[in-house]
Amino acid sequence: MAISVSTSLDYLIPDLRMHLGDIDPTAYKYASDYLRHALVMACKTLMKKWRNRYVINASYVVGRNSTVVYELDPPPVIQYSDERAFTLQAAIIVKSAELQDSAWDISSWRDDEVSYSNIAGGAILRKSLLDDIDELELWLRRRLFSASRQSLPGFRNPPNYREGYD
Repeated sequence: MAISVSTSLDYLIPDLRMHLGDIDPTAYKYASDYLRHALVMACKTLMKKWRNRYVINASYVVGRNSTVVYELDPPPVIQYSDERAFTLQAAIIVKSAELQDSAWDISSWRDDEVSYSNIAGGAILRKSLLDDIDELELWLRRRLFSASRQSLPGFRNPPNYREGYD
């Protein structure tokens, strides 16, 4: 069931539409309720990966976890640097549903005069989905496990112990 009430994630719907290539306002492919539901599901999915960095209540209002240190003070509730993860996760949800829905339609057949195949379209959709998954995983890895590089005392200019061995 799609979410028809306004949520605090509605401002991300245009970004999600752009990512999905659904940019013609006269003929949208996806209903706003459907995209809103995908964004709410994205928030719930990212909660576990982010250790509840953002929380969402039954009225679909997203809030910040008070135990987490953020780079910027609110507003906005969702930091600008985190919006891409929400968009990617929602796109993964939408594309997964679309791929699942079209699985029975992806086929190939031929007779003596006519041949038909839409297998390539399914492969393109699958590649697009996998690209989004890879980008999200890379983004999360960089965001959560970014290392800070610091010099240790006495090791700023270490001697070259390999001298004479090359």
